Order: sequence, then C-alpha cells, then structure tokens
Amino acid sequence: MRRKSVKIIVTIVVLAAITGLLVWGFIEGRKEGGMEAERERPVKPPSRVSEEGGESVVTLDRKTLERSGIQILPLVPVSHRSEIRAFGIVLQLQELFDLRASCAKAQARAESAGAAVEASGREHERLKLLNADNRNVSDKALQAATAAWRADEAALRAGKASLYALKASIRQRWGGVIAGWVTSDSPSFERLARQDDLLLQVTFPPEAQVGRVPQKITLQTAEGTPLTTARLISPSPATDPRIQGRSFFYLAPAGPRLLPGMNVLARLPVGPLLQGVTVPSSAVVWRQGKAWLYLEKGAGRFVRRALPTESPLRDSFFVARGLAPGDPVVVRGAQLLQSEEFRSQIRAGEEGDGK
Repeated sequence: MRRKSVKIIVTIVVLAAITGLLVWGFIEGRKEGGMEAERERPVKPPSRVSEEGGESVVTLDRKTLERSGIQILPLVPVSHRSEIRAFGIVLQLQELFDLRASCAKAQARAESAGAAVEASGREHERLKLLNADNRNVSDKALQAATAAWRADEAALRAGKASLYALKASIRQRWGGVIAGWVTSDSPSFERLARQDDLLLQVTFPPEAQVGRVPQKITLQTAEGTPLTTARLISPSPATDPRIQGRSFFYLAPAGPRLLPGMNVLARLPVGPLLQGVTVPSSAVVWRQGKAWLYLEKGAGRFVRRALPTESPLRDSFFVARGLAPGDPVVVRGAQLLQSEEFRSQIRAGEEGDGK
C-alpha cells in the first residue's frame, strides 16, 4: 500500500515538473518572439518637418544638404510690363508679288500714254502753226492731228485712272506702308521678295484693352516655344475673320522655324511697368495643379510658398507681390523638400489611424 502511494507521489511530482517546464518554455518563447519582432520592426527616422506659425518647416542638417545637392540663389529684381496673347499668321505673299507685276504694267501703260500725248501734242502744235501760216498744211491734216492728240490724252487719263484704282485697292487691302513698298522700288519689298524678312498679320483679342500698339512683340509657336521678335509695320485695314479683333502687320526675320502659312502666338507688352522679381522655372514644384517654391528661412530651414503663374516669362515667372529681391529660393532640389514634407504628412496620418 505504501509502495502504491509512493508511485502516485512520484507521478504527481514528475507531472508538476513537466508542467513547469512547459510553462517556462511557453513564457520564454513569447519573450523571444517579442524580442525578435522588436528587432525586426523598422526604425522610424526622426521627422524633419515641424509646424511653426501655421506653416510647415523642413529642416535639414548640413550633411544632408551637401549630400542632396540643394542649391539656393537670391531672387533678382526686374522690371516687367504685363502681357497679353495675340494670334498671328505668317502671310504668303504671292498676292503682293502679283500686285507688284500688275502695278508695273499699269505704270508702263500710263507712261507710254504720257509719251504718246507729248508726241502727238507737239505734232498738233506744229501743224497748227503751219496751218495758220497761209495754210501750209490743210485743215484736214490739222484735224487728224488734233484727233490723234485727243485720243492719246484719253488713253493717258484711262491709264492713270487704272493705276490709281490699282493702288487704291492695294491700300485698302494692305495699308499705306505696304502699298508704298509694292508700288515703288522699296528695299523692304526686296527683302520680302528674297525671304530675308517675313510679313505677319497679328490680331489682338477683341477684349484686349491696348492703348499704344507695341512696337516689338515676341513670337512663339502654338506650344509656347519662343521663336523670335517682330517689329510693327502698320495697322491692317482688315481683320482676321476668325478672331474679329484689331489687326496689325509685323515684320520678322526669316528663319527655319518660321515659315509662310504658320500660325503663331504673340506676347504683347501692355499696361504699366511693374517692379518685381523673376523665379526660375527650376525652382517650381507642382502639386494638385498649383505651383509652389521653397524659401530658406535660416540655415537648413525651408518653407513652402505658393507661386503666382499669371506672368510667365522665358524659363521663369514674374512676381510683383509676395516675394522680394534677395529672397533665398531653392532653385535645385525643391522636389526633394516637397517629398520630405508630404512624407511627414503621410506618417502623421498613419499614426493617427493607428490610434
């Protein structure tokens, strides 16, 4: 009986020991698993973005600045006049060349008629004197000379009228300046004939309030690529029927990117001269359709500011208010700052969701 009790006690002790070992193993396993999970959990880098005065400030240390290649330059002061867009077309000038030929022929006919009048007039006077001197020539001969002279005079009047009408039609279509080129030996017309220069008709939008017509304009392709500048020649007597605004003729130097028949855009300086700064296009970052830039507010501290884009220039934007000459702007590396700022916002949102 005592032997049976001993066996029971031993069994109980063994089971207790096994149970203790299992419990210890379970606890140690959980502890090891927790430590492993802790080791595998990604280390969150310290945030480089802080809130100051209601705006986000991105702070980078000196090593990060050097490694990222961020470049900062002060804004440059400039004077700028507001601009509007106008639409132009490089004219094909075969009509002008044909008119030049027609004018030359009409001028030749008028000059020939004038010479005939002069000759027949002298002949008429000669026969008139002879007839008066004891009728050394017959009345019939004098009458024939008078008829020839009158006919030549009529031909001269007709030739002059035809030439006048032709010149008037050219003025109505092309204006006085270009009409003068067509009807005379003008060097400007010769440059057009050699295609050293090209003639453009530029039409201002109907709603454009333009006081003094710009003497020079900047030409661009339909995609906005700069081409060249053009100088004012004269108002156009007719408008472009597609636009119904005021039209003007401009002259531009010929080039491989500017061809007859091409549609172009023109930027016209209008309004008062404004003082401001230019922001290089390399400083601009875009988000949700808006333009932004980063200003340095101290060593390694950057804030994002909205950039007005109403006055684009070549490779830059003109800003009259909100920025000042000398303001330090990030011209290279702004995209990195934007990524850092919005990455911080995403992390803040995720932590908020986790709570």
